[in-house]
Amino acid sequence: MDPSDVEKAITSRTILVTIMHANNETGSIQPIADISHIAREHGVLMHTDAAQSVGKIPIVVDDLQVDLLTVAGHKLYAPKGIGALYVRRGVQLEPLIHGAGHEGGRRAGTENVPYMVGLGEACRLAGETLAETARRLSGLRDRLFEALHAGGAPVRLNGHPTERLPNTLNVSFEGHDGNALLARVPEIAASTGSACHSGRTEPSGVLLAMRLQPDIALGAVRFSLGRWTTADEIERAATLITSRLRPG
Repeated sequence: MDPSDVEKAITSRTILVTIMHANNETGSIQPIADISHIAREHGVLMHTDAAQSVGKIPIVVDDLQVDLLTVAGHKLYAPKGIGALYVRRGVQLEPLIHGAGHEGGRRAGTENVPYMVGLGEACRLAGETLAETARRLSGLRDRLFEALHAGGAPVRLNGHPTERLPNTLNVSFEGHDGNALLARVPEIAASTGSACHSGRTEPSGVLLAMRLQPDIALGAVRFSLGRWTTADEIERAATLITSRLRPG
């Protein structure tokens, strides 16, 4: 995203700018700090959804200059159903649920302490190996793209070439339908878009907004690498895909 486009969109009625830190389809990392600076100059609050990036790249709220930041626990191996909202001191929020003073008066109801502990532990474990894991996964991610290309797959990278998450690879197989391709490779768990829009057959709105032609966008597949993905699995995935792309 171009920060100048955000500045042009701000009006006297704007009270909040909210942009995801890393795109959930392409893995592209947005220039949040630059956008936060613009929002602050206009007296507007800045929120970023860091669900995709927390646990994969360093996140420091003061570096990002955000007022609000959200975390989804299951994205970094915490239990599904727990999340967190960072609120900069001084930011006033209307309570989500009224009736008691839990969560600083923002959400009434007994806290799910075991899940909260699980989120905290997941963050601790991710932080201990963050740099090492990012280096390993980015190497595997790049190896997957290289192996697909070397195997003759007509692939093109979608998203920023360098400013992207270490675990996410979004490519279009030109001349192929992403859904049809995945159906031919049931051994691989991948997607043709974000999990939020599973089951759809039309081109990804994200890729269309990036000005990809509809037929190219329809050929997109998103591969997500996990903490325990191995080099052998990368090679096997590339071999399976390239073999199923060949006629007959």
